[in-house]
Amino acid sequence: MKVLFVCTANACRSQMAEAWARHLFPESWTAASAGLITHPIHARTRAIMAEAGVGMEGQVSKSIDTQDLDAFDLVVTLSEEAGRFLPALTDPARHRRCPVPDPMSARGDPEQIRTAYREGRDRIRALVAGLIDEHSI
Repeated sequence: MKVLFVCTANACRSQMAEAWARHLFPESWTAASAGLITHPIHARTRAIMAEAGVGMEGQVSKSIDTQDLDAFDLVVTLSEEAGRFLPALTDPARHRRCPVPDPMSARGDPEQIRTAYREGRDRIRALVAGLIDEHSI
């Protein structure tokens, strides 16, 4: 199984999903991430994943323009924008829309922002684990 996670900027949600997938997926599965546009991975994203014991070493922001979307068994969009603007796939059934609120949009004091990142991280972990359950024989 080869899965691509896509969000708007490939700076938070899709990067978390890629990291969770590398951590949780069976050894024969692969994961990648990309964005409609690219921004550097946010330091809070790396920190909140490290807090859960999941490293993001080697992960960098990538554009969907650099990906062969049809080479993936499943393309999961994690933002409304990515779901709307994802280029057409040869087989549209391989596109799964799973929008998650953007932790980078969180406002408030530092603890409220950390809470938003943790909620996003945990929601994305559950999504990745669900994909494993759904596609395992």
